[in-house]
Amino acid sequence: MVRFILRGLTHPLEHELHSGVITIGRNPSNEFIISDSSVSSVHAEVTVDPEGPTVQVKDLQSTNGTFIDSSPIETAVLRPGQTLQLGGVELRLDCEEFEIRIPTAAVTPVAAQPAGVVEVLEDGTTACSRNPSLRATHEAELGCMAVVKCPAVFNLASLRVVKLSGGKAGVLLFCPDCNTRCRPIPGVSDQASKKKGLLARFTQTVHLGWKKK
Repeated sequence: MVRFILRGLTHPLEHELHSGVITIGRNPSNEFIISDSSVSSVHAEVTVDPEGPTVQVKDLQSTNGTFIDSSPIETAVLRPGQTLQLGGVELRLDCEEFEIRIPTAAVTPVAAQPAGVVEVLEDGTTACSRNPSLRATHEAELGCMAVVKCPAVFNLASLRVVKLSGGKAGVLLFCPDCNTRCRPIPGVSDQASKKKGLLARFTQTVHLGWKKK
């Protein structure tokens, strides 16, 4: 890409030209202000076409005229290296190439969060991921949803139990960490894990419809 800069030859001036129209003159309303008595209030207009890229200068009926390389102009293209004269002020158009670079940070690969290790009891059965001394009797239906993942296999005694009452009596079992619903592991009996008074551990009772009249 390129950018155009007007630099003063007779005055300490410098102005970078952006795309579109830029007015030059002595009045503070101009974008490029030149405080010199030989320059009109609104002296000239500069238009930058980035597609060209080209710079076009138009005199705005100034008192002392607008010149390119000492030749008076009304509208003309100003090329890099040429001199633009507004009244008694001379400017040179410089063209500079530049490149826009977007810095990219090095990306460090992030290893996947390990899903935990399945432990095995002495009898060869899978251990509960919450209490490795107990046999796993249930598994999470959708896998563990906790931030720190586990094998998602549990003993019945480690689960959160919800009793249903009403038209559908029964229980629902949930992971104690992520509340994912759990189900029995096919082919694994949980009789050895059940304890007396298990119903006393129910943490919540949900009544579903079937109100008594």
